[in-house]
Amino acid sequence: MVIRLDRLDDILQEEISERFDHRHINYEVPGFAFGETIPTVEALAVHIWESIQRRLPPAVELVCVRVQEDPSLFAEYRGED
Repeated sequence: MVIRLDRLDDILQEEISERFDHRHINYEVPGFAFGETIPTVEALAVHIWESIQRRLPPAVELVCVRVQEDPSLFAEYRGED
């Protein structure tokens, strides 16, 4: 194990749940509010990737972030090559 699961849960809670859950992205989420960035699934995937990646220890590799609106509408981001 390269990261404790409780630590990963804390990161996900802080970076995703606390920022996005029950919030109006266009008005309440920094980085997206008031037209700063249009909150497409692609933009959200990149934003979430960057938020999580910067909090992970160097030995931990983030492989993919997937933002899914419904079974046929989603975006995946795997970082820059």
